[in-house]
Amino acid sequence: MVSMRNVQKHFGDLHVLKDIDIEIPQGQVVVVLGPSGSGKSTLCRTINRLEPIDSGEIRIGGEVLPAEGRDLARLRSDVGMVFQSFNLFAHKTIYENVTIGPIKVRGMSKAEAGERADELLDRVGVSAQKDKYPAQLSGGQQQRVAIARSLAMGPKVMLFDEPTSALDPEMVSEVLDVMVSLAKDGMTMVVVTHEMGFARKAADRIVFMSEGAIVEDSDPESFFTAPESERARDFLSKILGH
Repeated sequence: MVSMRNVQKHFGDLHVLKDIDIEIPQGQVVVVLGPSGSGKSTLCRTINRLEPIDSGEIRIGGEVLPAEGRDLARLRSDVGMVFQSFNLFAHKTIYENVTIGPIKVRGMSKAEAGERADELLDRVGVSAQKDKYPAQLSGGQQQRVAIARSLAMGPKVMLFDEPTSALDPEMVSEVLDVMVSLAKDGMTMVVVTHEMGFARKAADRIVFMSEGAIVEDSDPESFFTAPESERARDFLSKILGH
């Protein structure tokens, strides 16, 4: 579903993605871990060309992701993205936030988009809030709306870039619960997170990054119980030691 081959990315002199090679089959949940500045978010953002790459190739569903143009827009609409900040349209209601993409981009009728929105808002547990505006919702509710909005487009892949890091601790679990249920339903997901419990529970695979490179790529059990690299051992001892 997602294929990255020999992807390189620089910010000026800083080499932020080094020789990234990864294949993610359909239905797999990949959690990307690593220290700050290791390239996790950049990796996530290159998958739908929010960050351009210097060289290499990215494919979504077997199609090469072009640098720009209509084909990029079409492929990008197959990739849902949920950010740290919720990025909802402040001047539109929750219901409008979820229906606007399907109507404008997918050409759905208002009735069909509305039906889909009702179903998804119910699924993420915020259907009672649908006539409110984003500012009237808690952070956890807004992030769940952001997930529903992405799902409304019928994406093939969902990218999550630290979706809970801006939330108060008591709101984190309500967002992770929605993500766990998505994972169980077979959604292809790439998740950048610091939530180790989620990584253990929902991931099929852990990709550990350090200094722009993929250092380890294994199943959660192996990664958490017997990491191969010194860098991963150090990272886990700091995170799990508290």
